Amino acid sequence: MADLTPEGPREEDAPLTRREMRRRQSDETPPAPEPVVGEDLREYPDASPDGRYQPAEDAGASQEPVIVRPAGRKGYQTVTVNRDRSPDAQAKRDARRKRRRRRNIVLISAFAAFVVLVAGLSFALRGILPSPAVEDYPGPGGQEVTFTVNEGEGALAIGNRLAEEDIVASSGAFIEAVNQSRSENSIQAGEYPLKQQMKASDAASILLREGQGQVHYVAVNRGMRLNEAMQAVSDSTGISVEDLEAAAENPEDYGLPAEAPSLEGYLAPGEYRFPVDAEPAEVFALMIEPTMAELEEQGITDEAEQFRTVTIASILEAEALTDDYPIVAGIIENRLHPDNPETGGYLQIDATVIYGLGQRQLQFSEEDKRDASNEYNTYAHRGLPPGPIGAPSTQALDAAAHPEENEFYYWVTTNIETGETKFAEDYEQHRVYQQEYRDYCAENEEICG
Repeated sequence: MADLTPEGPREEDAPLTRREMRRRQSDETPPAPEPVVGEDLREYPDASPDGRYQPAEDAGASQEPVIVRPAGRKGYQTVTVNRDRSPDAQAKRDARRKRRRRRNIVLISAFAAFVVLVAGLSFALRGILPSPAVEDYPGPGGQEVTFTVNEGEGALAIGNRLAEEDIVASSGAFIEAVNQSRSENSIQAGEYPLKQQMKASDAASILLREGQGQVHYVAVNRGMRLNEAMQAVSDSTGISVEDLEAAAENPEDYGLPAEAPSLEGYLAPGEYRFPVDAEPAEVFALMIEPTMAELEEQGITDEAEQFRTVTIASILEAEALTDDYPIVAGIIENRLHPDNPETGGYLQIDATVIYGLGQRQLQFSEEDKRDASNEYNTYAHRGLPPGPIGAPSTQALDAAAHPEENEFYYWVTTNIETGETKFAEDYEQHRVYQQEYRDYCAENEEICG
């Protein structure tokens, strides 16, 4: 193919202008270093002849401060060692640190002094100004009430209940009265005679037994046996069971009937507070007194009659519910007649057999029922057992003293949980009720034992 490019010199072969030639020379040849003038050497003694800064060989030896100047007309930054001004600058910095430290110390001290002042002023005002008065009744109170302190209750819980029952105006007033009391006693479980709308300090005084000194607290439950009551007394007072048994060897020493084989049945259920130095005889005398007082109140003063009443009452306590005491007392009297057509004078009461066996479970075997060696086996022995079988309550004593006349000879509780009891005039009907009881126990073995 023919070359169509026009003839003529190429662009690179064209002659250069003077400006272009100077530009190319400038690009190819580096500029010569600018000579160091005397002023530069004087201000920058470490500068080399070519104008560049050369640090001393032992750069770390000098700790003198330097001044960095911005780039000037020469196009580079300069560093000047300010030997004359560095001591003054360091001294100023130290002075500033000391001023800051003193200022902080002054501020902290002032704040601490302020806190102490506020606390002191608050304490002083507390002593001068009266504290807010808690709500309280002026006393002496109105209607008498019986207040029960439960086992394990503290002052706060007691105060709340006192306020709820309107015995004191507020729990706070009661707590304040307890805290201000000088009594060494603590509030113990039991029943206390109080009044409606009484002064809190009066209520606290009664509950704390002020003026009575330290006491031992003992609770005897309804139906509790003599050995159980002795253990409870021992646990509270520290008197050994052996010493208590020795003190109880002669029931007549405490005014009991000659027929009484022991103190069984005469230790009245209730809550007792014995002096810390009480002797065993004193303890028993205090526990027997309520029973003897109740018998006298019922008009039973003959010793033999007293013994009989206490024995029947102990059986009622073990065998019947409180509401059924009078009717069951009448049934016991019916059975005790030797010519009765149903039992022929045998009481046939399970509770006496169980007592003679020294156990607490409700059931026993047919062999146990036929065992005549058990003096308390009222299936094998006619009449009443040799003595009481537990501690009877006041209600049981009253029912034994005044039994309800009826035609029944049998009773059985067919439901232990609800206390449902059924009565029968003859054994055939009684067997029907007994089967109801057996069926109940078959379904509730954990209850019947």
